[in-house]
Amino acid sequence: FEAGLFLYWITHKEVIAVPRPVMSLKANRLHNETGPAVHWPSGEAYWFLNGVRMPKEIVETQAEKIDPKILLKERNAEIRREIVRKVGIERVCHKLGAKSIDKWNGYDLLMLDLGDGRSRPYLKMQNPSLPGVWHVEGVEPKITTVRAALAWRNGREDLPAVLT
Repeated sequence: FEAGLFLYWITHKEVIAVPRPVMSLKANRLHNETGPAVHWPSGEAYWFLNGVRMPKEIVETQAEKIDPKILLKERNAEIRREIVRKVGIERVCHKLGAKSIDKWNGYDLLMLDLGDGRSRPYLKMQNPSLPGVWHVEGVEPKITTVRAALAWRNGREDLPAVLT
């Protein structure tokens, strides 16, 4: 057999060979926006976006056809982040009925009802260490300004040089 097509281990009694998987990488992380990021000749496959293992349906469905409300049911924060990245933060906010009540320095304080009939404030911010990645974090219900949300989030009134 050709060594490059298999991963193999040699023991005292045998040689164990398994087919080498086909992998798709982006920035050294498993990633494929249209199909499995890793698969074997046997048909076993796994779907990843930016190193996060994802449901096949999310990866293989066009962004425009994904209902952003699936975020309300997803418990895994990394999967939610990749859904937001794929669908787009503006479309997510629009579909979830977000209303901006304050903006400051690139931050946006939104009022959202996440399906339980209560409208609560969420701070929308871009991640400085991951370009193109947005976060929407819940803050204390009585908060009405971005500055108050940042102070609550950071546990202090003065603002650090870089907020994450």
